[in-house]
Amino acid sequence: MISYFIISQILVSIAMVFDFLSLQYKKREHTFLCLIVSASLISTHYFLLSKATAGFIVLISVFRFIACYFTTDKRVLILFLILNTLALVLNYKEISDFIIYIGLFVFIIWNFIADNKLMRKVMMIWTSIIIVYNTIIFSPMWAVMEGSFLLSNFIGYYRHYIKVKSS
Repeated sequence: MISYFIISQILVSIAMVFDFLSLQYKKREHTFLCLIVSASLISTHYFLLSKATAGFIVLISVFRFIACYFTTDKRVLILFLILNTLALVLNYKEISDFIIYIGLFVFIIWNFIADNKLMRKVMMIWTSIIIVYNTIIFSPMWAVMEGSFLLSNFIGYYRHYIKVKSS
């Protein structure tokens, strides 16, 4: 029988593909479609690892990505910051829960930045925080996934902003 840990790592491996693809698109709508799929898999991954706070926060992300597909309205941003804070307060179990909360706080702000170039820079900060969190909770595949997400962001940023500028 396969353990929950193995299943969680398989799910996060699939999510890695969608995360990598998400930052290769310049259109924000395409980015968010990939992130909806990825966040669904990542949320399940956390629940399988008995990390309820992270699971609920990432589950909220699915709905946030759906909202971000349609809007960058700052009132919606505040709503999701409040929902993530409630998820932390209601599910807090260990100090590492604050790391995922802080990382996703930055991530939420990124979701509502209409400027794609600035959005990618903020995303690099978020990804670095989440790599630390996944190292602490020993989720090796998600740490690798976030590393590939960071790499994808660098590649996409280069393709869309640096290479274009030099051409």
